[in-house]
Amino acid sequence: MAKIQLSGPCEKCGTNETYTRPNGKKQWVKTETGVICKSCSDKEYNLRTYVPTPKTSLSGPCVECASKISYKEAEGNMHWYSGPNGTICKRCWNNFREKVMLPGLCVRCNTAYTHHGWTETQEGTICVKCTKRDYSKIKRGGLCSLCGQTSSIRWSLNQEHGRICGSCSSKIYGKKIKEEGLSHYSNGKLECAICGYNKNINGLELDHIEGGGSKSRKELGADGGYNYMGKLKKLGFPPGYQVLCATCNKIKQIEVDPKGTINLENLTRK
Repeated sequence: MAKIQLSGPCEKCGTNETYTRPNGKKQWVKTETGVICKSCSDKEYNLRTYVPTPKTSLSGPCVECASKISYKEAEGNMHWYSGPNGTICKRCWNNFREKVMLPGLCVRCNTAYTHHGWTETQEGTICVKCTKRDYSKIKRGGLCSLCGQTSSIRWSLNQEHGRICGSCSSKIYGKKIKEEGLSHYSNGKLECAICGYNKNINGLELDHIEGGGSKSRKELGADGGYNYMGKLKKLGFPPGYQVLCATCNKIKQIEVDPKGTINLENLTRK
C-alpha cells in the first residue's frame, strides 16, 4: 500500500513550506487534526518535559542456549535482550536478528530483502546499502575559512582555521604527516642529504637508500605521498630511507647501472 504524501499548510503558523530532506522529501509532522511544519514541531519538542520510564532489568540464563553470561557493558553489567520466547544473550540475539528479513524491492540493485528497513526516495524504495552510498555523496552547505568553498561532501573543524572543507583538511593533514616523516629521516633538519636544500618542503622527497621504492609502496598498499608516509608512521618509521631534494633524487634514479645497483660516486655532498 502506497504511503500518503503529507503537505501543508501548517496548522500552527500557516506556512506551506517546511524542511526538505536531502532525498527531496518534505518533512511534515502529522497530528490529529492536520499537519505541522518541522519548525513548529521542533518548538513543541523543546517544550516537552522528560519523564523517565521505569525499566525492568533483565537477567539470565538465556532461554535459547542456557548461557548465564552475556555481553558485558563498560560499567560491568551483563546486557541481556528480550527475545520472542524470553531473555536471551548477545549471541542468540545476533542470530535472531540475522534471521529477520524485511521484504521489499530496491529500485536500484533489485534487492528483495534487507535486515535494516527501507528508505523512500523520489525514484522509489531503496535498500540500506544504496542509502549509505547516496549519503556519502551528498554535498552539504557551509563556508570554508581557507578557500571560500560553500559546499562540500565532508567538513572538518580545525583548531587554527575553524570550519574547513574536506579538500583543505586533506591538504593540511598531508602537509603535517609529510613534515613529520621528512623531519624524522633528516634528523629534524628538513634538508636534502646530498646538497643541503632546505628552502621549501615541497621540494623535498623521501628516498629509498637501497632502491625498490615501487615494490615497497606495493607491499604497503600506498601509492606514495602522505598515504605512504602515514603507513611508515604506523610502522614506527623503519630505517632505510633518507631525504633528498627533487633534483638529487632524479639524478640518483639516472645513476643506476644495468645490474640495478646505485652508483653514488657523483652524489657525494660537497
